[in-house]
Amino acid sequence: MTLLFPMTADDGFVFAATGAQYRGLAQRAARSLRAVMGDDIQIDLFADAAVDDPVFNQVHILKYVGTRPKMEALRESRFAHTVYLDCDVVAVADCSDMFALLRQFDCIGAHDQYGNGTVPMHQPTQDLPTGFRQINSGVMGIRKSDKTQNFLRSWEQRMTGEGERWDQPVLRELLWNSDLRVWILPPEYNLMHTGYMPAMGKRMAAPRLLHITTLHEIIGIEEKTDQPFDLTELLGKGALTALHDLLGRDRTLGAAPSARDRIGDLLRRYPKVEKRARSIWRRLR
Repeated sequence: MTLLFPMTADDGFVFAATGAQYRGLAQRAARSLRAVMGDDIQIDLFADAAVDDPVFNQVHILKYVGTRPKMEALRESRFAHTVYLDCDVVAVADCSDMFALLRQFDCIGAHDQYGNGTVPMHQPTQDLPTGFRQINSGVMGIRKSDKTQNFLRSWEQRMTGEGERWDQPVLRELLWNSDLRVWILPPEYNLMHTGYMPAMGKRMAAPRLLHITTLHEIIGIEEKTDQPFDLTELLGKGALTALHDLLGRDRTLGAAPSARDRIGDLLRRYPKVEKRARSIWRRLR
């Protein structure tokens, strides 16, 4: 399988899981990732117990078992460029270009899409501008360096030392006070509100990663560990149809341009003709 960005031995995905349910979810999430990106990518698991499953290249036993093992997974990752995924993140398209970004930036992630929710509204020690939205840490990339290692240690230490329930408000404050080079991913790299998909227009890029935070509430979802997630079980009919349509026409994923796209590209070379054509089109609609 040819990826959008050629990955190397320095690039890899990591999952982190504690408890049998989340270990099972991690196995299924990893299989979904391989289904869209092929068998040559590297996927490691950090877990509180051994998992014998070839879907993972390596399994590492967590040194500290808590409710937020992602910091240890990111810090102890063997990769120079690591993309961490929560166990409820379902890959639906190639996202290898995230590793291209990690050649340029120290940290990448997408904004939390629920800015009016309890967690994004929580500010542990600082009153920060609303526009400096939290990064949702369920999809997060880190380029390994002394600077990012120290950053991850600070994040972990604040979580354990201050007894914070949520890691994202702490992450937000640390990023505000850091000099890390951070890039904010488009929402399709961590689409949490799948209800957006039926409303997405033809010129919008397709989702790469769906973050279904209610996944663990589906009874038995973690049991079919030898299978990727079945999207028909996770999405309503409208969202599923919209997802397939978006993936099928996304030129950034290699889809051929439609006749309308080709006409539009041609007209843009001649602004006066394009303006006249648009005027006629508006009258005919």
